[in-house]
Amino acid sequence: MYVSNHPPDTALLLAKLADTIREYPGPVDQYLQQLGEYEIFNPLQASAEITEQYFPSAFWERLGIRHIISGNHHSKTASQKQEVTATETDTWCHMRKEASVEALTKYLRNCSLIQFADYVSVKDAAGFWDGLFADVIKKAIDKQAFDFIFQLGDITGRRVFEVDEVLDVIGQYTKCGSVSLVMDEQEALKLWDLLCGVNYEPSPNEKFQLQFGTMHIDSLLIFYNNGVLLCTKEGQSDFTGRSWNNIHAYPHSREFFLAGYRLGLLLSLTIPHAIVLGLAVSGAYRATASIPTSCTLLTYINDWVSTIH
Repeated sequence: MYVSNHPPDTALLLAKLADTIREYPGPVDQYLQQLGEYEIFNPLQASAEITEQYFPSAFWERLGIRHIISGNHHSKTASQKQEVTATETDTWCHMRKEASVEALTKYLRNCSLIQFADYVSVKDAAGFWDGLFADVIKKAIDKQAFDFIFQLGDITGRRVFEVDEVLDVIGQYTKCGSVSLVMDEQEALKLWDLLCGVNYEPSPNEKFQLQFGTMHIDSLLIFYNNGVLLCTKEGQSDFTGRSWNNIHAYPHSREFFLAGYRLGLLLSLTIPHAIVLGLAVSGAYRATASIPTSCTLLTYINDWVSTIH
């Protein structure tokens, strides 16, 4: 199989990122300060919607939602009056009755991005995500500017029909926005072994592109030690992070990469820019052992540019 490869101009991408961060230093800092939260307030939104509905972390966890970027502010009495609860034994049908679909639908109308947790970490993920799409997402989102980020995790022990089912559910979300699926290299190879047995052994990059071709998604991101391989309908692009003497994986690398990737999408940047911003946020965290700020990001990006020949 011939795979069309589009080498990115990293220096040009970094220059655009530096310009954007200099233009929005306050919103970038506000966003980065919220990295551990389930609900991340959109600092680029001119005005916030005040909501009486309060969704605690257990609710988002049960839905399999790790982060949601929202333009909603809770009123001072919201957590006291309107808290929605969830338990591990809940099904989507139960939550649909108890959690007020109307309130969740209204809440999501003022959101712009959802990052889901690893599929393997969420009990009945396919059931919840299918119900969420059918009963809430389709009603709440009538625009294509919404972004959805999915992850599968390590599918060892999962059966073919289970993984096929959740991939079909994920594919539905393309009707209401742009869908990215993020995996690391080992997770992607295990997915290939489970779903795509063929009579010849293609290279890993061919495997990833063939796998992408079977999915109804917009972007497949394969995260490795010091870079990201992007698979789209146009082909592949390999984004390499800043050179290090030691490029082995380090704790929370993907978490911080995804934080930067979300920020890029929030800033309405292209997928290549968002990927490089993800690598910059992850690299800056590694370099400083602390959550980056707009200033440390700019320093890291400038230092990265100086290493490109």
